[in-house]
Amino acid sequence: MTMIGRRVGVLFQLPLQSRLLRANPLPAHQHRLPIRTLPCQLRRGYATPGRPRKAVGEPSRPVKRAVKRTSSAATSASDSPAKQKTDARKRTAAKKKPAKAPKKVLTEEQKAVKAARADKLKMTELRKAALAPPPAGSGASSAYIEFTKARSHRLKERKADDESKDHKQLLAEHAREVASEWRNATPAEVEHYNHLAHTHREAKQAEYKRWVESHSVEEIRIANLARATLRRKSQLEKGHRTKWPAIQDERHVKRPMTAYFHFLTNRQASGDFRNIAIIERTKLIAQEWKALSEGEKVKYKALQETEMQRYHDEYQTVYGHSPPQQQQQQTAAAAA
Repeated sequence: MTMIGRRVGVLFQLPLQSRLLRANPLPAHQHRLPIRTLPCQLRRGYATPGRPRKAVGEPSRPVKRAVKRTSSAATSASDSPAKQKTDARKRTAAKKKPAKAPKKVLTEEQKAVKAARADKLKMTELRKAALAPPPAGSGASSAYIEFTKARSHRLKERKADDESKDHKQLLAEHAREVASEWRNATPAEVEHYNHLAHTHREAKQAEYKRWVESHSVEEIRIANLARATLRRKSQLEKGHRTKWPAIQDERHVKRPMTAYFHFLTNRQASGDFRNIAIIERTKLIAQEWKALSEGEKVKYKALQETEMQRYHDEYQTVYGHSPPQQQQQQTAAAAA
């Protein structure tokens, strides 16, 4: 068995032609004929994977596939087919795009309605920004008002006793009676009602101050700006400016005094214009200011510069930003 195995092993190590001759020996009379073998090479299909290196004895070669590439000259050319198709598609899309509708022209009545609606919306925003503080308390109470409150129950009793009388008539009779009693009040009664009025006034002022301090300084500043606008509109429409008074805030930064105002304050404090009406007094002081030389105005202008510096520093500290006038100047300087 060992010998047979060795012969088989040697047979497989020989070339293919030798193996065929040893496996199928030719007859004796054919030994001298030349053996011709057709040179053939084994081919494999395109999708057949290469044989491993161990079986063939040499590495398999990768198959190179021809890849069709677009010519760069045709792509970059302005008259390439692809670019012509793209341009044609863009022109078609531009033609299909609907044209903008013409702007609607409003009539005069529609313009008036639109303006009224915008003004109403602006007024609503101003009222919202103006806030609604409680009554300040100054002048809201007096001794006579407290005296009248203490006797208000009489008016209700009169109305319950005699329902036939008109309310206005009963109110007039009650007012005349209370006024007569107030004129005949004793000093002790007047002092008592003065004390009540003063106490109520202080309570109202404390409530007002708590409300103001519950808002930030910036909120109160914006509210005062809105109130100033509403006050001007109210003056133009109804002729009064007391509906939207400014909110009194102790934290508010006082505006700087000008050189002329310093001069005006000093002249009024001198006592030279006593018993002279304010209008005439202001005219005289204005004439004196115009007559001053530049050297005499220097000290008042220095006071104005000091006031401006104080105002800018306090405004930056309280509100967290520079005054609006300074911001406008900075913006104009940057634009220039």
